Amino acid sequence: MADRVYTKEEVDAILSRALERQHRGDATTHDELLAAAREVGLSREAIESAAGEVLSRRREDDEVKALRMRGWRGFLAHLVPYVLVSALLVFLNVETTSFPWAVIPILAWGVGLASHLLAVALPDEAKLRRRVQREHERAHGRTASGRRVASEEARLRLAPSEQDEAVAEADAEADDREPLERRRA
Repeated sequence: MADRVYTKEEVDAILSRALERQHRGDATTHDELLAAAREVGLSREAIESAAGEVLSRRREDDEVKALRMRGWRGFLAHLVPYVLVSALLVFLNVETTSFPWAVIPILAWGVGLASHLLAVALPDEAKLRRRVQREHERAHGRTASGRRVASEEARLRLAPSEQDEAVAEADAEADDREPLERRRA
């Protein structure tokens, strides 16, 4: 009988289904995953690396989800005053004059509210992920290039002469990069 050949997707599906049948549960422990990997000839390092990537992606997805929830809360915080103020304006309009002047601020504010709704309901996934990445870098004190960022607190602890040296050093680094940036442009 000829050897069967499977695509990567088929291999993933077969192994996933085999794990489901053997485990009969919703989750697999790390030790069970390592044991299954050993049986198919995968190294512990490969599994550890892949598990780290999957967990990192899961954390990033959770952070994006939290960011989207904050966006919806912000929209609701915008919607509630809009409705209340609009009701007040309509009431004042009805009580004071027959000209429908309240429509003008309601429509103007409504344009801003509609754009806020679009930004929240149809977000740019790539922008959200970049924002999460920037927040993560900021929290860990690193830039995208991997360089350490001096915090304001750390700079305040420096003596004035050391602050001057640090500023001069940062300026020198910026001057060194400037010709490179001009050549790229």
